[in-house]
Amino acid sequence: MRRLVLSLVCVLPLACGDADGTASATTNAAAVVKSPGPSVEVVDLAGLDAALAKHRGRGVLLNFWALWCAPCVAELPELMEVAHEFADDGGDVVLVSYDLIIPGAKLDEARHDVTEFARKRSIDVPILIYDAPDYEAINARYRLPGGVPMTLALDAKGEIVEVHDGAADKARFEELMRKALGR
Repeated sequence: MRRLVLSLVCVLPLACGDADGTASATTNAAAVVKSPGPSVEVVDLAGLDAALAKHRGRGVLLNFWALWCAPCVAELPELMEVAHEFADDGGDVVLVSYDLIIPGAKLDEARHDVTEFARKRSIDVPILIYDAPDYEAINARYRLPGGVPMTLALDAKGEIVEVHDGAADKARFEELMRKALGR
């Protein structure tokens, strides 16, 4: 089975839509904000581990999200504010997209949609699209209950120091980042 069924905050794109109230993440090319292209990479569990290793020595908020999850999309602007606020203090944000969890999702489409979404919204933190035969391994490795949004605070050694299940606001993201930074 390509994907395990998970208990998600949002289960289907049609049921949840995105922040604009639509079910599609496809953007109009004329509406795309011109900025440097976002860093979007497709990874499996080993690729996620390797990407996080690049952030060792820094506090990290690891946010699991998806375009089809309205609460995930809604919290991203405040998460980006926190990313910029703490960047000079040693804090990083890494996004892990679960856009390939939906049965029938196509890799090229997901990569395109996530990239265009990030470009349009000037998201400038690394985005990793998780692609694996199932989600058991990532859920076990990062102690995830399976739903999105989910944010983990990782310390400078890459250890999980706190988990936030569900949507968060700026104050909560700041609290998580301070915990990741050991403050």
